[in-house]
Amino acid sequence: MFGLFGSKKKGLEELKEQAAALEKERKWSKLSEAYYLLGKEYQAQGDLERARLYLERACTLYSNFDEIFDACQSFMDDCDERLGALEEEPLLHNELLEQVEEKAEEFSNEEKYYWGLLSLARFEYVFQRLCAASGCEILGEIEKVFDLLVHSMRQDMTEEEQEYLNDFMGRFYEFDNSEDFVDAGNQVALPCGNNLQVFDLNGNDTVTCLSLFMDKCFSALSQGADWVEVGDEAEVDFIPCTLLLDYYLRNEDKDIRENAKIQAEIARIWSDAEFIDTEPETEEILERLNTYRKLDILA
Repeated sequence: MFGLFGSKKKGLEELKEQAAALEKERKWSKLSEAYYLLGKEYQAQGDLERARLYLERACTLYSNFDEIFDACQSFMDDCDERLGALEEEPLLHNELLEQVEEKAEEFSNEEKYYWGLLSLARFEYVFQRLCAASGCEILGEIEKVFDLLVHSMRQDMTEEEQEYLNDFMGRFYEFDNSEDFVDAGNQVALPCGNNLQVFDLNGNDTVTCLSLFMDKCFSALSQGADWVEVGDEAEVDFIPCTLLLDYYLRNEDKDIRENAKIQAEIARIWSDAEFIDTEPETEEILERLNTYRKLDILA
């Protein structure tokens, strides 16, 4: 270890205070250790949801940056093993992801894309909030990206549009691996008094899963009007990420399953699945998409 925390066992509050101080100082390798120790402590206390939150943050820091990776050798293997074990636990995201994957098996590829697009639409307002944070301007482009997606559901993309989307995906991937993404100081205040961090998009590989879905969607759309017939199979793993669990786990102490906003988002996910089951017309899908694009799921 780095000697920052010493051998004395520390309680949650002290560990959280030390992590908060390191977040402000942007001392990434020490912060990765702090998150790891927080995750361990939450796991020891039986709070597996928050254990996953902090162990994933620790993992992202040492996985994304070579210099941090080299400095975290003493604990990273244990962190990885703990995260692997948590994948088998009955956490809310694990259960919902399994249910989503099972439901997706009933859908055609076209229907999977539609289900994904409905979920993606609910990220637009979240991204518009976060784009004001330092170095996070790319999140503000999601409106233009979605405009192109919707436009391409009616007619073929132009070469210029394809070039823009390819460029966007490259820059979005770089953002996911940037210091601006992991900087907990990149946050916005919400009307409820809580703060939403860009790093809250880290949980359950939200941005990575979003990237996979959008990349495959763009690739399919670029093939022309019959995009869903020739495109790759749609990724649906990001759909449960619309719960934004990291935000709620950071800002609340209660059981997240009792959170009314999380319950409402779960209801939207299954409402969308039922809607797709009705084999709606394209215009009906677009109407629902446009409604979601204006929805603030954190309000």
